[in-house]
Amino acid sequence: AMGLEVLVVTLFSAAPAEFKKVEEVDGVLIEARPVEGAKVVELRLTTTTTKTPGSLCDAAFGDGKFDAQEPDLKSRKVLSESEDERVTYDQISPPVVANRDYAVRARRIREGDARCRMTFAAANELAPAMPAGWVRITKLWGEWSFERQPDGKTRVTYVVFSDPAGAVPAFMVEGSRRKFALQWMKMIISRGKE
Repeated sequence: AMGLEVLVVTLFSAAPAEFKKVEEVDGVLIEARPVEGAKVVELRLTTTTTKTPGSLCDAAFGDGKFDAQEPDLKSRKVLSESEDERVTYDQISPPVVANRDYAVRARRIREGDARCRMTFAAANELAPAMPAGWVRITKLWGEWSFERQPDGKTRVTYVVFSDPAGAVPAFMVEGSRRKFALQWMKMIISRGKE
């Protein structure tokens, strides 16, 4: 019986922390939770819109091209691409910290007309050599989820974790990370269709 208790405690302690409300801005609920071994938190943003799940999913997946509206993006190169999966190499110049780079794999998962998801995660094994003086972001992941609700609206959920790497105190980046995530959400929703 002792072994089972240890197993239950181990499983329970390995579960991710719960999201807790940080603020609500322009109808968007912003929540955060700690990530083990990281100085920064994982963010979750939630709102509803009249835009369709499919059009929002397409907007989140994008076309892989450089997008001047994306905050801090300096360059983007498509490394591989298929209908619902793409790997890009991005270079960004965020405020406060040195230039960053990373490769990211995006996957679009369509689940009928009422639900679509777009996941993304670092894929640096596919990235070119890092330029001198840059810092590579290795811990990057998240998901967009678009789900039609019974009232016809679409629930939009954006979860993102991005550890800026390097010697950056968390308090210096948390505010800008929330602002950046909110900008992203508004940009994607603005590109969806009714």
